[in-house]
Amino acid sequence: MAPIELAAVITPKPGQAEKFLALFDKCVQYVQANEPYVLRYELHKGIKELNGNEQFVVLEKYESKEAMDKHMQAPPIQEMVNILGEGNLADTQVIMTTKGPGIPSRL
Repeated sequence: MAPIELAAVITPKPGQAEKFLALFDKCVQYVQANEPYVLRYELHKGIKELNGNEQFVVLEKYESKEAMDKHMQAPPIQEMVNILGEGNLADTQVIMTTKGPGIPSRL
């Protein structure tokens, strides 16, 4: 099965950025130790001065949909999803992606 990729745009509520980053760090630690099928799990910080507010973009890539589903069931991921689902920490938009036209990474 083809790899699954997604981008999540996280916009923390005022004063909540550090709490989100702490939750995400717990997830990163878990992924590094337990999930070799997660091919990419990377956070980018938006430039507040240019974007007008604090935002994060999380880029994720999984070996397959099954790998993504397994990742989503991990305890620290469930904790973060539940807290984000309450709506008090951040606004979140998740975009599932597939390759389109463009120049592949030269890195």
